[in-house]
Amino acid sequence: MTKLFKKKDPSELRSVARRIRLTEEEDKKIRHSASIRQMDISEFIRRAALGRKANVDYETEIVLALSDVTRVIRGLHAALVERGITPPEDEWRPVILDARAAILRISK
Repeated sequence: MTKLFKKKDPSELRSVARRIRLTEEEDKKIRHSASIRQMDISEFIRRAALGRKANVDYETEIVLALSDVTRVIRGLHAALVERGITPPEDEWRPVILDARAAILRISK
């Protein structure tokens, strides 16, 4: 039986851990930057520090932005209903439907 994976040479193993201190805002920016590149944080920081490419997945960024827009509109809708105010559903519905349609187009 053949092995699917070869063991890495010990010199190739990532065995050194570094601890860094960040502000909340720096951490938020790093997490966001890693997420739009579909990378874990360690890989993103490693690439940034070593000057390697870390291309942005713009489609993911757009989908996340459109999702945020629809989430905010739904939150506003719920807050208005909770306070007994009639929300402008006729104006908001097309925005939500357009955002949802764009997300579906991008994700195909």
